[in-house]
Amino acid sequence: MRSTCAPSPGYPAIVPARASGCARQMGLAPGDVTYLHEKERELNAMLRERAEAADAHYVDTYTAPVGRDACAARDARRIEPLMPQASAAPVRPNERGEQGMAEAVLKAVGAAD
Repeated sequence: MRSTCAPSPGYPAIVPARASGCARQMGLAPGDVTYLHEKERELNAMLRERAEAADAHYVDTYTAPVGRDACAARDARRIEPLMPQASAAPVRPNERGEQGMAEAVLKAVGAAD
C-alpha cells in the first residue's frame, strides 16, 4: 500500500565510494572521501527509517547519481565540486542533478512520463 504522505527524498551521491580523482575536485584525502561516503550512506539509511516510521514514501535519490558525483567528469556529474563549473552552489546538485532527483520523486508518486 502506497503512503498518503508526501515523498521523502534522500541525498544524492556527493562523493564516490573510492577516492580516485577527488583530491583535485574536492580537496579531500582518500580517507576523508571514504568517511564522507560512509556517513552519507548512514544518513540516507536513517532518513529511510524515519520516513517509513512516519508512513511516508522514501525516495532513493542516491543510487542514480553513483558515478556522477562531485568527483566525476564535468559533463557527467550531477553534483558540483567545491569550485562549481556549472550554475550551482558548491557541493550541491547542478541542473542534471536536480532533474534526476525530480524524476525519481515523480516516479515514486506515479507521475513520471
